[in-house]
Amino acid sequence: MSFRKEDFLFRRILEKEMDLWLKEGIILPDQKERILARYRLLKRADEKAGPGKLITTISILGAILVGVGVILFIASNWSAIPNWGRLFIVFSSMLASYGFGFYLRYEARNYPKVGASLILLGSLIFGAGMFLIAQIYHITVHYPNGPLLWGLFVLPLAYLLRFKSLISLAILVLLIWLGMEAHLRALYSSTLQTTTMIPLFFMAGIALWGVGLVHREWEALKIVSSPYILIGTLVTFLAGYLLTFNLYGGRFESSGLFVFYPGIAVLFLGAVIVRCLPGEKEKGWIPETLGLAALMVSIIALSLFFPKASATSVRGNLTLFLNILYALEIVGLIILGFIRKYPVYVNIGLLFFALDVIARYFDFFWELLPRSLFFILGGLLLLFGGILLERKRRKILSSFDIEEAGG
Repeated sequence: MSFRKEDFLFRRILEKEMDLWLKEGIILPDQKERILARYRLLKRADEKAGPGKLITTISILGAILVGVGVILFIASNWSAIPNWGRLFIVFSSMLASYGFGFYLRYEARNYPKVGASLILLGSLIFGAGMFLIAQIYHITVHYPNGPLLWGLFVLPLAYLLRFKSLISLAILVLLIWLGMEAHLRALYSSTLQTTTMIPLFFMAGIALWGVGLVHREWEALKIVSSPYILIGTLVTFLAGYLLTFNLYGGRFESSGLFVFYPGIAVLFLGAVIVRCLPGEKEKGWIPETLGLAALMVSIIALSLFFPKASATSVRGNLTLFLNILYALEIVGLIILGFIRKYPVYVNIGLLFFALDVIARYFDFFWELLPRSLFFILGGLLLLFGGILLERKRRKILSSFDIEEAGG
């Protein structure tokens, strides 16, 4: 636990609550002191050794650097290393990472964060090893299958160990697979363009978001819900941001990518159905679910029917519609973050709000103002906007309790 402003507010609220518990006879004075002593020890540990999240971040970065180093070592000495040597380096480094990681995490239990990072390193080496082995033996395969197998291998391990880092790795690798498959289809199609993949990732982001919300409602899976929600939200808003520009040149989509739609739609529909089952729900779950469903239906409908309409006026109306839709998404996310007390929703909403304001500023005013005046006004606008956003963010975050963004 890192003792930032949110933690200070939590301790202050906890102390007030425990005073009431004492009056009501729920706890005894010595129990209150033991509870407060626990948080004082955590604070002292944070001050001397750094927050736990910082240690996790440093360990993960170290694992990534080691993985990159192993790959670069093999690549730089490729011609000098015999095939058996290459295989030995790959398998020995992978098994050593998994072995030491499991030992530190589950046997010795003295360095659990470092152990988790070593397990992540083993999964990184596994993925790199698949590509290296295919290159060693000149195996000709459908190359997007590599990330697909990598992601499908990591995912069960991630659920077994309940590691957010492994869940994040699996999601990112599977998104890479989706992009590679769609790009490969675009290369062999006369109608598909790279920009036509943007709506596809918009759908994928919504589906990931929905799956994460389902995980959040199940106690056993709640711990691994945040990678789905965070990555899904970022992918959705990044794709939505790109759609506010007329990058698709009159062709919003093509039937060439329709093969991906049923799987994404079924995944999202299953998440919606499960989320609507009886049980304890989070505040604001109905508007959030309905909003995601409306976005999914809208993007699928546009992807299927817009290619038939190529008139300039129709394209202009579509761009206007997507900009309005995107503005509603941002406002809805910020309001939802306030209602649900999720700082991450507020932060993402404010981030993309700022990006959208900058983009629209350049769209509408670049040709209308002298260049010097343009930059002066633009700078003042950004400074003023930064003040307003920081003030609003501070007010919102100060109203939150201990729950940091699980999303």
